[in-house]
Amino acid sequence: MHPSRLSLQERLGRLSTWFRGQNARPLVGFYIGSYYPLHRYPAGSRCIPDGTVSVADIAVDGFLDDSDRLFELYESAGGELIWSAAPFFGLPWVEAALGCGVVADLENGCTRSTPPAGFAANPAIPAFSETNEWVAKMLEFVSALAARSRGRYPVGVTLMRGISDLLSALYGGEQLVFRMYEAPEEVRSVIERLTDFWIAFGRCLLDHVPTFHGGTGAFFYGVWCPGNTIWLQEDAVALLSPRLYDEFILPADRRIAASFEHSVIHLHPSRFIPSRQLADTGVDVIELHIDKGGPPAESLEKHYRTILEKKRLLVWGDITDDDLVFLLTRLPAPGLAIEIVVATADEAGRVWDKAMSLIESRA
Repeated sequence: MHPSRLSLQERLGRLSTWFRGQNARPLVGFYIGSYYPLHRYPAGSRCIPDGTVSVADIAVDGFLDDSDRLFELYESAGGELIWSAAPFFGLPWVEAALGCGVVADLENGCTRSTPPAGFAANPAIPAFSETNEWVAKMLEFVSALAARSRGRYPVGVTLMRGISDLLSALYGGEQLVFRMYEAPEEVRSVIERLTDFWIAFGRCLLDHVPTFHGGTGAFFYGVWCPGNTIWLQEDAVALLSPRLYDEFILPADRRIAASFEHSVIHLHPSRFIPSRQLADTGVDVIELHIDKGGPPAESLEKHYRTILEKKRLLVWGDITDDDLVFLLTRLPAPGLAIEIVVATADEAGRVWDKAMSLIESRA
């Protein structure tokens, strides 16, 4: 069956089966177009200046037409996954709510955060509040997107960078590692308060996000999950040794996972991938990128197998033909889903046919 002919109910059923680790074959979906957020949402991003961004620069209405367009684009690519709208993932929401500055680079299509003034000398973490201007803007997105969706697509959670990423944003990446060695008790205290803030932020978001057929969508990935599901990421673990991760970050990741019904964590294939540690937490799904120019799928086999022994695995990215062959013929199928970046719907159709042929060959 051509992927575009799969109904919403069929996809919901397949994702539910995958989430339970009972899928007989890997699920296959597609991500079409640019993944640089300011380029992906051109109408909404039109109001964002090049350089410093304030919350007043974010006009929610501009992102609604973009969301409808992206929904149609995703549907045209087909596959077994489900697109979700979300508060614009191109903004560092948690960092901004913590007091970080926000800077946009319109040419490369991304934003970044800058540390709060004086944080290194006085590492204070504010209490979470729904009246925080960035939190209020995020919630404005949720209600506006829900009204625009009219039940056609989920309105899901947005990008929430994890504790290592937040520490890197607050201290600066290089300085963070120095502080872990020079002032470990200070860093542990900051992590405790950051984790409180993160959990409160996530609970607030999930309290306002409407469930979609009994589940939750996600900002960037087509993985609808049953129940209330939060996403986090730990890109900055690439800066850390396994010992520093285990000592400082893993306890926070465990606490976050235990605080929500379901959770998904995003990782890059950096020099350190905490697959074993995270497989022993309450996290339900581990998403591990294949980055353009990064290590191929086959080189990540031990991490994939470690994850699939206990968790669900989503592999997202610039998946080559060799990657596709390896993922669909060499790995266990239960709990495995892949989302392939493609340029056009026609390319998605060709990759789908190749994927189905590979899956049939392993039967």
